[in-house]
Amino acid sequence: MVSVKIMKRLLAIAFSCLLLACAAPAAAQLRVVSYNTLDKPFSAGDLDDVRTIFGAIAATDRNGVAKRPDIIGLQEQRRFGLTETTASRIAGELNDLFGVSSYESFFSGSGSDLIMAVYDTATVSLESTTQVFTSGPRPTWRYEFQPVGYTSDDATLYTYNSHLKAGSSSSDQSTRASEAISIRNNADALGANTNIVYMGDLNLRSFEASYANYRAAGVSQAIDPLGLASFPNSGVAVHLTQSTRTSNLSDGGASGGLDDRFDLQLVTSELLDGEGLSYLGPSSTGLSGLEHSTQAFGNDGVSYNTRINNTLVGRSQSSAVLNALHNFSDHLPVVVDYQLPAVMGYEVGTVPLTLEQGEGFSVPLTVLNEASVVAAVGADELDYSISTSGDVSGAFSGQEVALGDGDDYLLPLDTSVLGMRSGLITLTTGSEGAENSLIEIPVNFEVVAATLAGDYNDDGVVDAADYTVWRDGDSPDSSQAGYTVWANNYGATSPAIAVPEPASSWLVLLALAGLAARRS
Repeated sequence: MVSVKIMKRLLAIAFSCLLLACAAPAAAQLRVVSYNTLDKPFSAGDLDDVRTIFGAIAATDRNGVAKRPDIIGLQEQRRFGLTETTASRIAGELNDLFGVSSYESFFSGSGSDLIMAVYDTATVSLESTTQVFTSGPRPTWRYEFQPVGYTSDDATLYTYNSHLKAGSSSSDQSTRASEAISIRNNADALGANTNIVYMGDLNLRSFEASYANYRAAGVSQAIDPLGLASFPNSGVAVHLTQSTRTSNLSDGGASGGLDDRFDLQLVTSELLDGEGLSYLGPSSTGLSGLEHSTQAFGNDGVSYNTRINNTLVGRSQSSAVLNALHNFSDHLPVVVDYQLPAVMGYEVGTVPLTLEQGEGFSVPLTVLNEASVVAAVGADELDYSISTSGDVSGAFSGQEVALGDGDDYLLPLDTSVLGMRSGLITLTTGSEGAENSLIEIPVNFEVVAATLAGDYNDDGVVDAADYTVWRDGDSPDSSQAGYTVWANNYGATSPAIAVPEPASSWLVLLALAGLAARRS
């Protein structure tokens, strides 16, 4: 017969109390694109170009990251009707291309030459939009994005999508300088330690006052992740973005070949600290081993002052992609990857409902970085600490990368005292913007008296009643060996049971010994 105590243990093991802590993580690190599309797509051919270009962007690997775009800041956009725009057409093409329904667009205004955005709601949510009025011909739009699955303000990304005044006259340059001041004033008001990307067709050169105003000291100082000392020039040919053509096409785009770097993504220092949300490239702290993720997409440095599809020698993209870039717009898209913050998660093993007094048992715990990314480099490392209280013990700290197997620990339980026991396992992380930064795991169990050898009726005393159980064949071992176990432990008690008087114990033992002899 299986004892009641053993049955409880079997049931406890059968019912696993595996606990998981996980938030809905963002689908991957962020791929951000800025693109002046020349008031397109307009025709069916334009839509084909959209599919070709963005399909190639999604397939292009940098630092092990190849993924579809999450945020696309668009310049020179057109509104066709109440809700149809060039941005909504791009969103629709991307949904069809990638087999999703998560791309949405944001627009405001009517006519042409507008600022718009497309974003993937599977990975980011658009929390707010703000129109930043400047002295230029077009307002800048500030978008506040929050990666899906993250709640910390440290994970918030602001993008300023701009199309500054074009032209090279002193008046044009003065207008751009004033626009940059207005944008910086708005950004400064967000406060220090804010993740900001200044993107768009900025129409500037490195020697201009507008660029100096972007880079002026302050809490929202703009920094070029590439750290180019000057542009444009042949020495930075691979980073030039306009023009993709050397001849005039019917869409009215500029010609002249690739000899300007008008399209940029500048960032605040908060995106270069290598912590939490951060630029993926060697200019970020701790990421010196990476290549720059910034791409003037399709430019391999072999098309200086000529068209983007001038040659197939030394190219990273196919002729179909290069031709689409040439035909669709006079600008190249600028593509940049940003790492996401860590996501702390855990797995904790089964804790039995009951443990015997003095029994050794440790809770298995695995700490995970559950950031959902394409490559481990796509998320910040998780720096964590483990502390305990109550009837569970152990203190540890460690670091875990995304996509890893996790760090395993054993946390001992205190089973020295009978009764209901409890403890708390606490996981904390100081990693910037990390989700689930505080996790508390309660542990509950009961400590019961240890099983007595020979106590066949589980009453805490080895006595004559146990002999009866053995004699009737209901003990775990009804052979002579079972009797020997009972006889050798006769009189033993669990700590909570009173011990019989020695004299009467010996009398009972002698009497039962005679009965056993007769039975054998």
